[in-house]
Amino acid sequence: MRITRLHLRELQRHADLEIRPAPGLTIVRGTNEAGKSSIRRAIEIALYGRTTEPDAQLRRWQADGRAPTSVELDVEADGDEETPFRIARSLSPAAQIDLQVPDGRLDGDAAQRRIGELTGLPTLAFFRSVAVLDHADIATLARDDAPFRERLGASVSAGDRAFARNLRELEGLVAAIDGAGLPTPGPLAAADSEVTRLEREVAAGQESLQKLLADQEALWGAQTELAETEAQLESDRELLATAEEAVRLLAEQEEAEARHERFQRASVVREEIADKEATHPSTLPVAILREGTVRLRELDRTIAELTAELGDEVMVQGEIMRPAPRWRPLAIAAIALAIVGIIVALVTPMPVPVIGIVLALAGAASAWYAIRRHRLAFDVNYQKHLRAEQVSRRLRGRSAIEEQLRQNQKAREAQLAGLGVRDSAAAEDLLNQEEAHVARIEQLRAEFASLLGDPPEREDVAVLRDRAAADAELRRQLLGQMGEIGKHPAGHRARYDAAVASGEIALARSQERVAAAREAVEATPADPDGVSSLVEALEEARLRRDRLARRRRILSGTLEALRTAESATMREAARFVERRMQRDVERITGGRYRRVQVDGADLSIRLWSPERGDWVDARALSGSTLALVYVAARLALARQVTGFLRPFLVLDDPFLGFDRQRATRALAVLRELAAEHQVLYLTDDDRYDALADLIVELPGPAEVDAGRVAAGAV
Repeated sequence: MRITRLHLRELQRHADLEIRPAPGLTIVRGTNEAGKSSIRRAIEIALYGRTTEPDAQLRRWQADGRAPTSVELDVEADGDEETPFRIARSLSPAAQIDLQVPDGRLDGDAAQRRIGELTGLPTLAFFRSVAVLDHADIATLARDDAPFRERLGASVSAGDRAFARNLRELEGLVAAIDGAGLPTPGPLAAADSEVTRLEREVAAGQESLQKLLADQEALWGAQTELAETEAQLESDRELLATAEEAVRLLAEQEEAEARHERFQRASVVREEIADKEATHPSTLPVAILREGTVRLRELDRTIAELTAELGDEVMVQGEIMRPAPRWRPLAIAAIALAIVGIIVALVTPMPVPVIGIVLALAGAASAWYAIRRHRLAFDVNYQKHLRAEQVSRRLRGRSAIEEQLRQNQKAREAQLAGLGVRDSAAAEDLLNQEEAHVARIEQLRAEFASLLGDPPEREDVAVLRDRAAADAELRRQLLGQMGEIGKHPAGHRARYDAAVASGEIALARSQERVAAAREAVEATPADPDGVSSLVEALEEARLRRDRLARRRRILSGTLEALRTAESATMREAARFVERRMQRDVERITGGRYRRVQVDGADLSIRLWSPERGDWVDARALSGSTLALVYVAARLALARQVTGFLRPFLVLDDPFLGFDRQRATRALAVLRELAAEHQVLYLTDDDRYDALADLIVELPGPAEVDAGRVAAGAV
């Protein structure tokens, strides 16, 4: 069987589209939203008048609502002679079907039954399980092989039309008894429900009087429990109030004891302050004592410096000079020699006055030497003068220092007398004692002020102390009168607080139980005549239910026997699928997997793994390998189910998850299958074009949203 023409109008994104597929492999290629899946929906609408989408979603998106959504499908059916027929299906304004066959025209249910006979695909579910394969179907099968087993079982049943029809009739009879597919329960379920209802009503009627008595007893018990709960709650509330009073008294006692300790300490501090004030180490104020001690330190330092200065001897620096040399005789001799030399030179008749010149030179040399000795004598005399002046000056300074030392010593003695001490060390010690004494007094005064509080208490601390002691003793006596509660107020308050809280909850529950018990007593019916009528109706309902149950057991047994026979046939079908799968899996995997097993009992699929050297469940393989295994299984299923009818196949890109090599090999297998079955392959990939007999390319959507995104929109 093959499609010769498909014409659709106003269907989803197609306003008017006509396709004439090739007898073999036709590739319908287009981008996402090009309308490839709409072609598959159009075939389903033509064959079965419905699909999974509502009619409103099938109509063309830009249609104005006046043009009807319609599909025309020209098909050549298989048989002794190829039978051409045309299906015209319209969805709006009302669903209509028009079937044109060589021997006439049919519509309505007659047309639908004839389509099933011509195609060998009686229902939409059967068509999808046999003739349709898409990537979503592969994903479903890869998660669980139960859908595959169900479809394989359906294909086996479809091999024998009479067997399948009888099986469906038996299933229909059983379903009719069970009410399967009906909005209301089936006859057997209704009868069983009626029996159950009557049994409940009879049991309720028989127990009505006993229930009334039980409800009355429950009401009395609830009222008794309520009275006991109220009494216990009242007692717990009184004890809680006592415990809270004890907690208050304990807090007041602790506060009074704290005040007593504080004022007791204030009394001690006050006495210590008075004792310190009366026992100062010095009669002088600390400021005057400090000032006198500082003055005494300065005098001691000055006296020490003056004493050290007087301890040094009076010494004059410089060498002791020898007596001043005599220079006057040499000066007189030099003058005399000079005069004699001049005279001799003048009176000597020789050409050169040698003697006179020698005498003159000797006189000059004597004069020069006399001048040097004169200078030396002057220096010696000057140094003697300076030395005498220095000795005189130092003698005058020592007298002044001695006078200053005497005055400082008198001042020191006067300062010691004023301070009332013997020496400076005693003064320093007295100052340290007085400063420590004053610091302790200040510390005690600060502590006393802090003990009086803020603002400070104005009453005498002894009075405050005695009053606090009396308050503490009063609270202690009151607590003692409370017994165990007075010993542990906080623990008893927590216990009675919890008891009151739980008692209030118990009271509310008891009140609810009393109200519920009273309502139950008032609402309990007691009708003996009605119970008798219900017993008779129950017997009749049980007879009807037993007859229906017996009929269902007979039908179910027959159906089970037929299914047992079907299981044997299914094992044979599994062998057929196994043989066809083995060749396809070997080719698609490039010889990696050559052996396939399809279990005849549970229809699970296993492959021989060359790495493990053992059979491996297909679900343990990688996702893509698992997918190709199921593709091969579906192709084998299509061959086994269709037999001599050879229906067309619609494949919505089931090789989407395959790599390029496996996808190409898989399509080559599909190309061979196209010699027996017409194949429509829907894809967006152009890598299969070389293997196609015909390529139909669909234009993709070109519209874009030209609107602006509103401010703040996500």
